Amino acid sequence: MKKSSKFVTAVLSASILMGAIAAPTSGFAAPFVEKKGAFTQASVERTAEGKLIVRWKADANLGAAKVFWSTSPDNIEKNGKLLASTYTAFNGYVTADPQPGSRVYFLVKGGNGATIETAERKVNLQGAFNFRDLGGYKTTDGKSVKWGKLFRAEELGHLTKADMSTIQALGIKTNLDYRNDAEVTALSDPTIAGVKNVRTDEGNSGGTGDLKTLIASGMMKDEASAVQMMVGMNKQLVDQPKFYVQLMELLNDPKNIGLVQHCRAGKDRTGLGSAIILLTLGVDEKTIMDDYLLSNVYRAEATKKMVDGMKQQIKDESMIAGFTAIMSVQKEFLQAGLDEMKAKYGSIDLFLEKGLGITKQERDNLKAMYTE
Repeated sequence: MKKSSKFVTAVLSASILMGAIAAPTSGFAAPFVEKKGAFTQASVERTAEGKLIVRWKADANLGAAKVFWSTSPDNIEKNGKLLASTYTAFNGYVTADPQPGSRVYFLVKGGNGATIETAERKVNLQGAFNFRDLGGYKTTDGKSVKWGKLFRAEELGHLTKADMSTIQALGIKTNLDYRNDAEVTALSDPTIAGVKNVRTDEGNSGGTGDLKTLIASGMMKDEASAVQMMVGMNKQLVDQPKFYVQLMELLNDPKNIGLVQHCRAGKDRTGLGSAIILLTLGVDEKTIMDDYLLSNVYRAEATKKMVDGMKQQIKDESMIAGFTAIMSVQKEFLQAGLDEMKAKYGSIDLFLEKGLGITKQERDNLKAMYTE
């Protein structure tokens, strides 16, 4: 066996033993370059030790691969740095964080010139756990949502100075706050240089209310009641969608490219808003539902603390189950909103057109600005 072949085999075996990178297809020959083919997906996962696993998949053997990184999502190959030379059939690469404390974007380039960009979905902040990038999702017309342009988050009143510097570095220009006056009074958003804070009209806030109100209403008496309340809230937000009319108006203005939208927990009003953005850009419903359910992952620790605290005040197990449901997201919640769009307007496209007033030209503009 030639020396180069031994090296490739050794590296591949080590990668598989680490359990971090998928094995290549049978008959793998590293130097081979398929003339046709493309990357189909990519992701970045951070390990407990702080290392980053850049994963990718392709529909063919694209031969050699180069991995680039940058702190900007724009023109990564040109403006970034080469991280590694490897092979696409390895399906991934494990690396130390190339710039700790900064958000990093990656570009993987195959031997045939095909490329794909990726980054961590979660933005790592000390004062907000559910702050996420909507980039990277594939659209039905073969494009991808741009990274680093559209964000979703929870309340921002706990951000540290370092967090605010991170947000500035992300290039965020506009912060759309869905919360009502009571929520804002309880914890206002910080003023961040270069970021415009915008409030929505609280007329249909969609908030679940404070704890005492929930208990008194009986909507939290058990899980079924809580689920029904959340289903009803999502339907109401579709029936009275002025939040999202304002969202679309902001997104249509190039001055607002780099926008974060948020409510209190970043899961309900923000969850539906994120779904509407992705629907407008042409992302399929399954992918949108998967993104929606990620709030359960990123808010897991916060939800547990809140539920544990509730258990100290209330001993009724049925009510605890109801509270747990309200603090999480379930498929039924978002699905109720999607179904309401179809039931009331005939289709999601017609909801976007008639319910939100998005013209074909405006939708084409949004796709041009936020997909590639």
